[in-house]
Amino acid sequence: MLFVTYWELNEAIPVEERHGITETLTGSGTFPPDGVEVLRWDSTTDMWGIVVWEAEDIGAINDGLTVWRASGAGFFEETKTAPAAPVEEFLTRQAALLEELPGR
Repeated sequence: MLFVTYWELNEAIPVEERHGITETLTGSGTFPPDGVEVLRWDSTTDMWGIVVWEAEDIGAINDGLTVWRASGAGFFEETKTAPAAPVEEFLTRQAALLEELPGR
């Protein structure tokens, strides 16, 4: 199952500290956690970005976010995570559902 996470970093955390946390988690194999494949991990110059990842369930995704939060209090200013799918899949499903609606 695909998931998308939108994240914003906390600007109050010094750049060196953020880099240290990132190196520790990615270098130790803690991130991504077992059962999670990161398909995209993008950042912007304004310290927000997205992760597109694949996992069997939301629990593994939660593990991925938890290791960041546990490694640096207040690391994220905000995160939003939701299941996702390619637009084509949603369009196909919606078209089939509309066909089934009474009176259509």
